[in-house]
Amino acid sequence: MAINGVETVVFSATNPDELIRFFEDFGLEGTRTAAGADFVLPEGSKVLVRKDSDPALPPKFLPGDGPREVIWGVDSQAALDAIEADLKTDRVVTKDADGTLRTVDPAGIRIGFRVFNRKPLEGKVSNLENSLTERPRWNKMRKWYDRARPQLIQHVVFATPNVDEQLDFYVGRLKFRVTDVSRGRGVFLRAEGRNEHHNFFIVNRPLGFHHMAFGLESIDELMVGANHMQRKGWKSQYGLGRHRASSIVFYYMTSPVGGEIEYTADGDFVDDNWQPGLWVPDFANRYWMAGDAPPVVEGEGMVPLPQPMPRFSEIR
Repeated sequence: MAINGVETVVFSATNPDELIRFFEDFGLEGTRTAAGADFVLPEGSKVLVRKDSDPALPPKFLPGDGPREVIWGVDSQAALDAIEADLKTDRVVTKDADGTLRTVDPAGIRIGFRVFNRKPLEGKVSNLENSLTERPRWNKMRKWYDRARPQLIQHVVFATPNVDEQLDFYVGRLKFRVTDVSRGRGVFLRAEGRNEHHNFFIVNRPLGFHHMAFGLESIDELMVGANHMQRKGWKSQYGLGRHRASSIVFYYMTSPVGGEIEYTADGDFVDDNWQPGLWVPDFANRYWMAGDAPPVVEGEGMVPLPQPMPRFSEIR
């Protein structure tokens, strides 16, 4: 069964207009409807915003405004059928008329699965970086951006109180790959059918929505998007930075419905040859951040993750 990324995230809000405006300023393209708004990214993934009282929504798994459901894409009907057969052995699974499966994960997060035929992204010329000694860009200027236009959903992050239980489900049954572990903080997971460093991060905290990330073409596009969001009045708690774990350059913005929404660029791409690491949390999280001193760690900031991986709760 090849899960190939986040296909849809559904949000609800008592007053959805503010969240719709946020995503429009953020650079998502979509259509406002009587129900709320439907945003579609170039890869074909979707963000749906609905009014909290919409009877078509699944029940809440978190209080207040925020995400209602995450739909994971799979690459074939055979993969979808295999997921259905497996999950029905120990939980309620419903099936919509269009074949979408819906259930609840061990933490109570509402999830679904449907066939996701990802669209190839347009072949844009990336900005090759000239250094003092390496000069790949000759006799041409860099590509210039006037707005950030996210092309894909890169990852979602939820806090859950029992990380091991989630790993048993997502790794043991849905075939996600562990790419790195932040000691005591959480686990990075890559969907079997994707190659970004992570598509799901499980944070070791009480249940809650942490953030959702969208991929951009380059750091330049990220900076243009961050500046545009600042001009529109949207706030960032952390500013610009880069993570050591995943190498992602990031810019998080506070979401109108809680949690954060992130621009990402220049992250690592990995496959099953990747060697997962065990990281000191602050060392993993902060390579450079605006106005922030590098974290001081004693000893190694990252060591190879022992194999087979111990239970998360047993890692010291």
